[in-house]
Amino acid sequence: MNNFNFKNAFPDTPQRFKNRVSMTLNNLPDKEENGEMENKIKTSKVSFRKKIVVTIATVMVLGTTTLAAGKVFSILSSSSNIPTYTKMPTQEVMNNEFGFAPKTIEKFENGYEFKSGHIVNNEGLDEKGNTLSKSKNLDFVYKNGKEDITLSMEGKMIGENSEDMKVVDTYNGLELSYLSYANKCVPPDYKMTEQDKKDEASGKYVFSIGSAKVEVDTVQFLSWEQDGIYYSFLATNSKLTKDDLVKMAHEVIDVK
Repeated sequence: MNNFNFKNAFPDTPQRFKNRVSMTLNNLPDKEENGEMENKIKTSKVSFRKKIVVTIATVMVLGTTTLAAGKVFSILSSSSNIPTYTKMPTQEVMNNEFGFAPKTIEKFENGYEFKSGHIVNNEGLDEKGNTLSKSKNLDFVYKNGKEDITLSMEGKMIGENSEDMKVVDTYNGLELSYLSYANKCVPPDYKMTEQDKKDEASGKYVFSIGSAKVEVDTVQFLSWEQDGIYYSFLATNSKLTKDDLVKMAHEVIDVK
C-alpha cells in the first residue's frame, strides 16, 4: 500500500483534481493480486467492481483537508459483499456499532426497498499512501426490480466536499449537493491513448483502474448533512434522475 507513486498512476495526463480518482484506484488490488485483500473484504468479481465505483464517488467529493501530520489526498474504502444486516438494524444497534443513529427508511415512495446493510471501512491517505485517518460508515442497499441504489451514512466524514459538487436543492434549511460523471474503468495494464488523454482533459471521462475489460459507467452522487450525520446516495447506470434522488433525500430528511 505504501510503495505506490500517485503521480505516476497515469503518466503524461493533465494534473487535475479528478486524477485523484485514477491515482487512488490504481492501488486497489486487481483479481490476480488481491489475495490478502480478498480475504479481508471477501470480494467477488461483481462486488469488487461495485466497490470500485463506490470508491470513485468517495474520492470525487474529497477536498484536501489537514489531518494529523499531513493532508488527506485520497480515500480508500473496503467492505464485504456479504451483508452485515439483512434486516433494517435498530437505532440502538447502529448507535452501539457506529456511535450514531441515522434516519432510516424501509421503502421509498418510488418503490426502492431495503435489501441489505454493509459496514464500510475508510482510510484517508496522504500523497504517499500513508494512513492519516480512519472511519467507518454504514451502507444501505435499496432495490427496485433489477435496479439498486446505495444510501451511505457516516458520523465522521474524511475530507470535505470539492468544488465538483454543486448545490442543487435546499430543503428544510439543508443543502443537497450533486455530482454526475462518466467513469471509464480499464484493466491494470491498460495504456492510455491520445484520445483517452483528451477525454480526461476535457472531463468527458474520469479514468480508473480495476476492471477486466474497458467499461463505462454513469455515476450519480447526492449528499447532505443533517444533525451531524452525513448522508449520500450513489446511483450507477441508474434510470433515476437528479430530481428523483432529491425527492428520495427529502423522504430521508422528513423522517421523525
